[in-house]
Amino acid sequence: MGQYYRAMVIGEKDDIKVVSPYDFDNGAKLTGFSWCGNNFINAVLSLIHNNKAKVAFIGDYANEPYEPSEDYYASIMPEESFAKYYKAAWDSNEKLNLRKYRFTKDDMNMMDMDTTGKYLVNHDICEYIDIAAYIKEAAFFWHDDYWAVNPFPILTACGNGRGGGDFYSENIGGEYVGTWAFAMIEYTGQIPEGYTQSDIIFKNEEAKSE
Repeated sequence: MGQYYRAMVIGEKDDIKVVSPYDFDNGAKLTGFSWCGNNFINAVLSLIHNNKAKVAFIGDYANEPYEPSEDYYASIMPEESFAKYYKAAWDSNEKLNLRKYRFTKDDMNMMDMDTTGKYLVNHDICEYIDIAAYIKEAAFFWHDDYWAVNPFPILTACGNGRGGGDFYSENIGGEYVGTWAFAMIEYTGQIPEGYTQSDIIFKNEEAKSE
């Protein structure tokens, strides 16, 4: 069956924001919305624009099984800690409407604007992705248009590989899926001093035939 995701942004004092792709007329499968320019991903990026926060895109299969040997998020936090976040993303909202956040048109176009000099920064490991350079390298031609997998939700995905629509290991960059989950991340125009540029690239299976 397909796996469905919600975005979680954790700010100061463990302030949790949960954002659903359905609020942006998107499907909830990881590879269905993980494209540069997607309005749902842009809205989530707006929450970390010049603002550091922990981020995870949590799949509804991410809690079972909980495998530290397989899943990065399971290797960095106890199961009971993850259970709190999973509950906030899924269990506590299953019978309730998710809180709606007021996103502006600019928020939903965050990565549609000029990406020159824009960086996705992981403050925990002191690395950054140059977004313009990433798109240039990652873009491929498919179905009469150019596409690029957005690194943000793929790097922070929890539960990947357990359902249809996930970004599987045979895809280019598959070994890096989820390795930024729950890291302190920022979308910014500044490269912090001493940080290293990441060379991670994500492309799906179709891109291998280029």
